[in-house]
Amino acid sequence: MTKQIPLKAITITYTKTCSFVPESWMFEDWDVEPTQEGFESHALDHFFDILLDDVGRDGSAMDYTDVRRFEDVVVQWGDE
Repeated sequence: MTKQIPLKAITITYTKTCSFVPESWMFEDWDVEPTQEGFESHALDHFFDILLDDVGRDGSAMDYTDVRRFEDVVVQWGDE
């Protein structure tokens, strides 16, 4: 039997701000000369590590998360 289940569409916003200042020690193990693009890539990698750490901890990611609900959408669920 198929059921019609009303669920609301949602938007999830995760907001966290981190600043990264280039310092010489950051590039000590680099084989190539640092560039702006390389530094930004390095900073993004570090930022994503921070986000993964947040998600892995009990509930700390929710400190930066806002869930907004919108109109109902009906989904079909179950066997027809």
